Amino acid sequence: MRAPRVLTALATAALVAAAPMPFAGSSGNAHELPDPPAGDISENVEFVANVQLPATAIGMVFDGDVAFITTAAGLFSYDISDPTAPALLGSLPYYIWENEDMTYDAERKLLFVSRDPRGFTGIVAPASLRFFGQVEIFDVSNPRVFVPVNAFTLPAGHTTTCVSGGEGPCDFTWTGGPYGTEQLGDPYGRPIYSTDITDPRNPVPCPEPINMGLMPDGGTGYAHDVQVDADGIAWVSSEGGIHGYWTYGEHLDPTTGETRVATGCDPVPYGGGVTPTSATPSRFMHNAARPTYLSIPDDEDSVGHVLLATEEDTSTNCAASGRFATYDLRSSLDGSGFTSPETFELDALDSWTPEGAEGATGCASAHYFEDRGDALLTYAFYGQGVRFLDVSDPRDIRQVGYYRPNGGNAFASYWHDGHVYVADVGRGMDVLRLTDDAGEDVGTGEGAQLRTVEAPAIDGALLDAATLYDERTGYTCRLPLGG
Repeated sequence: MRAPRVLTALATAALVAAAPMPFAGSSGNAHELPDPPAGDISENVEFVANVQLPATAIGMVFDGDVAFITTAAGLFSYDISDPTAPALLGSLPYYIWENEDMTYDAERKLLFVSRDPRGFTGIVAPASLRFFGQVEIFDVSNPRVFVPVNAFTLPAGHTTTCVSGGEGPCDFTWTGGPYGTEQLGDPYGRPIYSTDITDPRNPVPCPEPINMGLMPDGGTGYAHDVQVDADGIAWVSSEGGIHGYWTYGEHLDPTTGETRVATGCDPVPYGGGVTPTSATPSRFMHNAARPTYLSIPDDEDSVGHVLLATEEDTSTNCAASGRFATYDLRSSLDGSGFTSPETFELDALDSWTPEGAEGATGCASAHYFEDRGDALLTYAFYGQGVRFLDVSDPRDIRQVGYYRPNGGNAFASYWHDGHVYVADVGRGMDVLRLTDDAGEDVGTGEGAQLRTVEAPAIDGALLDAATLYDERTGYTCRLPLGG
């Protein structure tokens, strides 16, 4: 389980990267806003700042006035107490692929980095070496320094997610992806590998993988990522659809009719299933969220039963796949998505893509999104930039704002303290602010009051000019040109 040589190297790099100084958020005055970049930006999106860190930003997590940023070139921490002028705190330069959706234990101040089997043993490793990945744990209680705590290998590593076992916010990590290597005997579609990290210095792998055998043909699909909702249900997005699991507490298992205790190693199925081909043809589901407050208008029984989900597919046109979709979970709560994947499909409510939905804007797959808590999403669509989507009626997804800079490649965007932070592998970190027609901040609950907007067409030459694709994944999950 240990990786002492890697850990020693990271320890040395961490100590060189930044001096161990205490941190206190700055309180400087806001700076004058810069001119926005060339591109297409709706009038209600204000450009606040850009930080051109190594332009391979992939994801972020936040702790108060600190943003931790993961890039293909290493880890960074920034003081964002003044959003107009983010200030570098610390860095740890080393090659990371891909660590999408970086996870963080705010209680113990631990940052978890996922190393993909395709990149852990070298930049885009050959298939013969793609049989293990790694999860690294850093103590960032002083955000200026990334202090290595541990590193352990396992048969996956594209993403890893903190999952509660009932004792703390991060008792387990659930790690998934990418595709397996058949010649080495592991599953072609890697499942979820759960690890007990109650003691981060002594991680304990769970006996059996999770999310097995849920493809329509009974096989195991590529489990890409996990998101945990406000009720503690962990949602696994995979090639076989989206499936939710209780990870702690006593719950009825709909697949057996028995009540039992859920754990991070032995979760209890909740709901979900295969996503219908009519809404999302490729069925490669990338990430998902179940807002526990969200409902279908005029349907009180639907509260908490709406699922928001990304289908990623960068190899085809958006009219066919790579869409954002909404689903009604209620028909899946009897466990049919687990017991009958060959016949059961989730009930689709609506789907959306930049292409053809709100003006002929071109094509780019959906990627990561974040719900602000009032059905207003900030959503990354690669070269189609950030889209602000109102899902207050999940049967009618509306675009209410957009930010599409030329040369951008947005992987993820996040709400934080009234601003939106964008991880862009072409631009670094962008900071935005969404306003209403009068230029005021859009407060909680006002997303539904924003008008629908259309984005102009984009020049196709501006899309995807600096990326190459990994054919092994069906062009899913893009690699930065040159590493």
